[in-house]
Amino acid sequence: MTTRKPRDWRIWVIQVLLVLWVGAIGWKLVRLQVRDHDWLLAKAERQQQATIDLSPMRGVIFDRNGSELARSVEVKSLYASPSDIGDPEVVADKLSAILDIDRDALFDRLTSQRVLVAVKRKLTDREYRLIEQSGIQGLRFFDEMKRYYVAGSTAAHVLGFVDIDEKGSGGIELAYDRLIRGRGGRLQLDVDALKKSYDHSFEQAQPGANVTLTIDTLIQHYAELALATAVHSSHARGGTIVMIRPQTGEILALASYPTFNPNQISESSEETRSNRAVENLFEPGSIFKLVTYSAALEEQVVRPDSRIECDGQIKVFNQVVHDGVRGVLTASQALAKSSNVAAIKIAMQLGNDRLSNYIERFGFGRKTGLELPAESRGLVRPLGEWTPTSVAAVPIGHEVGVTAVQAAAAFACIANGGEWIQPHIVSRVTTASGEVLDEPMAERRRVVSEKTASTLKSMLEGVVLRGTGKAAQLSGYRAAGKTGTAQKINENTGRYSQTHYFASFAGFAPVASPEIACVVSIDDPVGAHHGGDVAAPVFARVVSDALRLMGVPPDDQPESTLVAGDLKVYEMRSLIKENDFARAAREIDARPVLEVASVVGERNAASNDRGEVMVPDLVGRGMREAIAICAARGLRLEASGDGVVAEQSPRPGVSVSRDAICTVRLAKSAGKRDGPEGPRAAAKTF
Repeated sequence: MTTRKPRDWRIWVIQVLLVLWVGAIGWKLVRLQVRDHDWLLAKAERQQQATIDLSPMRGVIFDRNGSELARSVEVKSLYASPSDIGDPEVVADKLSAILDIDRDALFDRLTSQRVLVAVKRKLTDREYRLIEQSGIQGLRFFDEMKRYYVAGSTAAHVLGFVDIDEKGSGGIELAYDRLIRGRGGRLQLDVDALKKSYDHSFEQAQPGANVTLTIDTLIQHYAELALATAVHSSHARGGTIVMIRPQTGEILALASYPTFNPNQISESSEETRSNRAVENLFEPGSIFKLVTYSAALEEQVVRPDSRIECDGQIKVFNQVVHDGVRGVLTASQALAKSSNVAAIKIAMQLGNDRLSNYIERFGFGRKTGLELPAESRGLVRPLGEWTPTSVAAVPIGHEVGVTAVQAAAAFACIANGGEWIQPHIVSRVTTASGEVLDEPMAERRRVVSEKTASTLKSMLEGVVLRGTGKAAQLSGYRAAGKTGTAQKINENTGRYSQTHYFASFAGFAPVASPEIACVVSIDDPVGAHHGGDVAAPVFARVVSDALRLMGVPPDDQPESTLVAGDLKVYEMRSLIKENDFARAAREIDARPVLEVASVVGERNAASNDRGEVMVPDLVGRGMREAIAICAARGLRLEASGDGVVAEQSPRPGVSVSRDAICTVRLAKSAGKRDGPEGPRAAAKTF
């Protein structure tokens, strides 16, 4: 029998341990190469690469005529490689002074272990030039997309704005962000062990969808100017204007004041960014009588010639309603004089049930479905919550809250023969290649009969011709509408104020075939505060401008005492040449959009060495075309009358200085123009 030597036992142990060690290494290698392969590869790439996500290329927003309102443009963003910064303290001092950013926060970034840090994104042209001239080492510029609003503050509440990452934060930009946003670009840097980059790759941004609006930029522009003028002159808190095409529900203009410039969003406040036309409620006052009279006519409770006793006041339970209208009036006369007593008596005959039904049918108390965020549904109490005195308040526009869009849609309903059409502001959504993604269909419903609508049209025209709305009369067009003056609620007492009001006017024109329905509401005017004094003149101004720009022929008014076509100077906001967008976007902080040169090529072609321009031939052209032609050459247009250009001064072909005024007279007909359409009658000049 042999015995195992101690040395043999030790060799056996070593062999076993060696096998286990080799097995463990093999198992570890298999795990690293198979199970953890993807994770390790990604980790290595993160250590060897730096990735920067760049802003997406948002789609273009157009107005109804194809004019660009918002688009994305390339601008420079500044980054720094901390490993290449020689003296972070000195660099932080220089950059913070040039870029007006926090010095300590920048120093922390410049001394970090990251491959690349953002210094400031989306530089202005001035900042870019100063940085280039500084000669600081370790800085990098990358192209990024920035949203640029071509017309500045025009239609700001409709368009909205975006944040630093190009995410929609208001208006259409927010409502259609998913479609407009597109896909952002990506920059990938390859770095070595010292975190210095030696190569890079770039993934291009993909454009988002384009949105075409129903807004007309020129009509919107003049509506905003008129609203701002009215608010300032009346020392009011703010105001709104909404203009709708009754036959289609398309919104031509939606103005809210105070306003803001989306190119300079940091300088705005929450109040200026608030879209009063869709977010804010106001008590409509007597413009709400449209519902009361519509219901009464439709239900045959009254006729236009029904006689109503108006003795200046009426008591309903413990509430006494006063007005200054006395005597026996027809329903038409009572509406023209805005008798509250008559409206309440009519409502009492109609009954709360039927009145409440028509309020709902006109769309009050619920959202219209307009494609803008934060739309209010209004404030209409359910019938079961009406008090015994509600019949004295609701028929004259109290105890209800409406938006300007709701009110405009209601008047557009009557203008459209009693058919309510959903107001909308988006015409279509298309891809960058032009493929239609969405073309919204407006909801339609019958509210009252064509007969009732026709009767009410005539009654509302009487308000403008003989009643409280005389200041809403248009030169060359028949208009209809209703004034409204509503007391505001005192927030401290909860009671109606005796000194604070909403002044409103709502109507449409031309009466025979309405092309525009419009609501003007002025919040808290000082001094004159009645709708007929404050809001009606604004209605006359903006609707007259819009009808001229749309080329609507004037009515025949042989008995009209109005002066046809009061002189007015039209100036069109500038159009920016395509290849100037990047430069203009970087200079938005240096000058207003109105000062940007318009249609550079055409203007230069029409000018001579002395800086003068040649007067174009405008005879036979409509207002929109004449304004655009004059704007392209730096001229202003002073127009009177309605229709197309019949006479002009100076004569075509005369050289004048830029910014000169070209005076034209409009008429229904000016003969045919030369060219494909045939010969043109000789141009008349002043």
